[in-house]
Amino acid sequence: MVKFSRVAAFVMVLAGASVSLAQQLGGVQEAGQDWRRVWRLERNRIVDADPTIKQDPTSILVQFRADADPAAIELVKTVARVETIETWPLLPGLHHVMIREPVEDAIDAVTALGAALDVVEYAEPDQIYHIRALPNDPSMGQLWGLNNTGQTVAGDPGVANADIDAPQAWDVFTGNQSFAIGVCDTGIRRTHVDLSSNIWINTGEIPDGVDNDGNGRIDDMWGWDFWNNDKDPLDDNNHGSHVSGTIGGRGNNSRGIVGVNWYCRLVGLKIGSAQGSISLTAAISALDYCVQKNIRVSNHSWGGGGYSQSMYNAINAARSAGHLFVAAAGNNGSNNDVNPFYPASYTLDNIISVAAIDNNNNKASFSNYGATSVDIAAPGVTIYSSTRGSDTSYAYFNGTSMASPHVAGVAALVWGKNPTWTYSQVRTKILNSAKPISSMTGRCVTGGCVNANNAIR
Repeated sequence: MVKFSRVAAFVMVLAGASVSLAQQLGGVQEAGQDWRRVWRLERNRIVDADPTIKQDPTSILVQFRADADPAAIELVKTVARVETIETWPLLPGLHHVMIREPVEDAIDAVTALGAALDVVEYAEPDQIYHIRALPNDPSMGQLWGLNNTGQTVAGDPGVANADIDAPQAWDVFTGNQSFAIGVCDTGIRRTHVDLSSNIWINTGEIPDGVDNDGNGRIDDMWGWDFWNNDKDPLDDNNHGSHVSGTIGGRGNNSRGIVGVNWYCRLVGLKIGSAQGSISLTAAISALDYCVQKNIRVSNHSWGGGGYSQSMYNAINAARSAGHLFVAAAGNNGSNNDVNPFYPASYTLDNIISVAAIDNNNNKASFSNYGATSVDIAAPGVTIYSSTRGSDTSYAYFNGTSMASPHVAGVAALVWGKNPTWTYSQVRTKILNSAKPISSMTGRCVTGGCVNANNAIR
């Protein structure tokens, strides 16, 4: 009886406590799971708005005694006006709780009530830590698509934050060294300083003149040249190497550029000629190779031919195998809803069709668009990346070909962090987390630009 009298006394004190945080949360509804979503969105907004914040002002951690009576725990939570957000099997009794008072008041309330009922071991703030994982690559400042501070690139001044928020995403994750991305293009300069350490290796093959993995291709150590039908998918055009650098230029190596993924595996799948011509059959072969090798994402910065049932069937079969197909929307400046651009315009849910924007968040003048046929936009103007000229060569390119690898890179980042996800989960996360921009409103499904930071969280 003494303990409950102390609780009753504390209830009276608590009744006069400071303004409820529930008001700041806009009237959270505590039925079901919706309030947790609302709480998290608001917590994220508050924390993201203050880079110096030391603790979450909307929640605390409470360690209840392992032998505590569940009814007593609920009484503490009710009287202290806190609500459990989550618990962990690893840490029995530890509750992450939303609060409605300032942090110290909430801790005092829970601690006093817990002491009265002998059920709380401790309560403490949910501390916030800060890092900024900017790489040391010297040309990072030229990569406005990854991080736009308003800098001038190639004589063109930009608008701050017209980018994919890559540095914020890198605070969470910089890539998975074992995650492979099929670069279905003109090949890759394998020895380039920003690509060599991220090149995929076929572990089922030995360079001995024998088809060790039984896939019909001898010594396909790092991919295949489907245009020339040989084991060396070396770039003889520049396009494939440029695309590769955007997807996975090695980060933090004190050299050149950085890709969306600091760490990944780039699979050389050469399907085009030195002049940039693409063979449909080579493209189908490359996709077939991806499925055989369980390569779950491929980038396709090409297109423009007519509808092909075979290509449709190939992409659909890859879909059944769980493969995600990222494709450039085209550079005709036209509406793909009216004039389809293949392969981006095939109506399959494992395709992400990508338009291009410039460093002012405007739709690129050349970029195709489509309210229902193009999914999302990405940086595609004055994009700086690796080329084939030498192991240290770089250049600026324009095109939806440059936009598509930004999205493929984000897909690899998300999937590399969440390896058990399906292609549908990855695709949905990317599209649902797009950053709205006015120039793409009504011009693509999401009405916005891919955002690595939103997608990775």
